[in-house]
Amino acid sequence: MAILKEAGIPIGRMLFIPKEGNLTRNDLEIESTGQFQLMERPDCFVVKNAECCRSISVKVMTKEA
Repeated sequence: MAILKEAGIPIGRMLFIPKEGNLTRNDLEIESTGQFQLMERPDCFVVKNAECCRSISVKVMTKEA
């Protein structure tokens, strides 16, 4: 399991994870202190804070093979 990114996301903000190699949405494992949305764009994955009133902490990792 490799950590791709770890950060705090303020209200209404997003965290961008660049696509590297053959990384797919199913390869990601996300730990969060609140609600989030995961979106996929052609060049990156986007984790958006879906909480209405607070910031969240997020850790994005790859799943173990």
